[in-house]
Amino acid sequence: MRWSQSHLAVGAFLICTAALLRFSAPPLRAYDWTSLRWRTGEDSYNATEVLLAENRRLLQALALTTAELEKEKLAESELRRMVNSTATQLEQVKQSTGDGTAAGATGHAYVFYATSDPYACSVLVNIHCLRNLLNSTLPIHVLASSDVTEPYMAAFRTANATVHVEQAPALKNPAAGYYQDCMLKLLAFKMQLLDPTLKRVLAFDSDQLILRNLDHLFTGLPAVDLAAPRAYWLAKDFLASTFLMINLSDRLWRTVKSALDKVEFNKFDMDLINDLLGDSVMMLSGEYVTLNSHWEDWNLPRWYHPLSRLNMTTVEMWNELAQAGISKRGNDEALPKGVNPNTSYLRASEDAAPPSKPPHPLTAVPLLPSARPALPPHLLGSPSAFPKPETPPPPPPPPIEPMTHPRFPASHPLTLELYRLQDAAAVIHFTAQGKPWMKVPSDVRAARPDAHPVLAGQFGVWREMAGRVCPAGGWEGKG
Repeated sequence: MRWSQSHLAVGAFLICTAALLRFSAPPLRAYDWTSLRWRTGEDSYNATEVLLAENRRLLQALALTTAELEKEKLAESELRRMVNSTATQLEQVKQSTGDGTAAGATGHAYVFYATSDPYACSVLVNIHCLRNLLNSTLPIHVLASSDVTEPYMAAFRTANATVHVEQAPALKNPAAGYYQDCMLKLLAFKMQLLDPTLKRVLAFDSDQLILRNLDHLFTGLPAVDLAAPRAYWLAKDFLASTFLMINLSDRLWRTVKSALDKVEFNKFDMDLINDLLGDSVMMLSGEYVTLNSHWEDWNLPRWYHPLSRLNMTTVEMWNELAQAGISKRGNDEALPKGVNPNTSYLRASEDAAPPSKPPHPLTAVPLLPSARPALPPHLLGSPSAFPKPETPPPPPPPPIEPMTHPRFPASHPLTLELYRLQDAAAVIHFTAQGKPWMKVPSDVRAARPDAHPVLAGQFGVWREMAGRVCPAGGWEGKG
């Protein structure tokens, strides 16, 4: 009996203690592993609700992804629209300017400079040659000083050339004169600052006559800082600054500008360029700076390789006599015994033999295309026996009256080789008888009656084109 009552008392105590803990302590929490949250014992677990919540989360993520895809499609569509618009604008520029290639597309351009109206006229002549006779498709820029008058500035714009008004860097020598103006060409090294689309430019002197399309040089020559022709009449390792193919860079311009800032007293454009870049220049053939004095003095440059076998000893002897003033036809009695200028050669041109040695590897840059548009030879007075088959001849100009006393007869192979030299030249530089605007052909013939007929012909062609493209007056007969 006692044992049963004691057990009953313990049981009652335990029941009371359990009841007290149940109603006085907070409800115990259990971890809901499916929904990743704590839930109380009072919560009922609903699997359907959990699945629906997860589905809503996935749908929201999918909606965000779809919105991003739509944004990407809109951006792509806008980009296509911009590309098409740019292409349309580029085509409009090509049609309005006549350029097959815009500066922004290639980064290539020709550059001239002018410091007076006569030089500006010669720039217009060469723009006319490049654009209308040689079918160049590249843009043209002109560095013009403030001494060029407005009619010529307007003529540049009419010719679709981009004009940059710049002043020639100052020289220390106050008597520099002509050479002071020549320094303007060196600003071609900063063309990327004047037009950021430019990457490579070909800068010319203005007192020249361009005879060939030179567009192929921009892509045919290696990407060197500078490529320029050899000044073959001075030295084999001296470059001419009349024709500068420049790979534009800020580094190169800093080098040139630094030299301009401290140029020495008797240093001019050609000296400065040779001092700076003479040891790194890519030297080109003399065809890109052929002096017109060859047709005055009856000699051939060493870069040219004649087709005829010439007795150069006799030719040089006759030229020396001519310089002494006894070269007039009919004065054969003054020649050394046995010398006859009409027959002193080994073979006539119709029986011409190939050159005794292969051409110099730099001559005409043989790796470049050979079918290059050129001015037709007869335009400058060459015989019709040497036409350029790839270029149809334009209507012939008025005939040039022949020289009164040419030093060699028309049948002499040297006469014919000098015609061929003109055909081989890409650019003719006027040195003999002054600048092309200084004399008319009759003045040239009167001054040098024994010169080759091509000499006066070159002056005639330049003046004929100047009469077409230059504003009236302002250049005739000026220095």
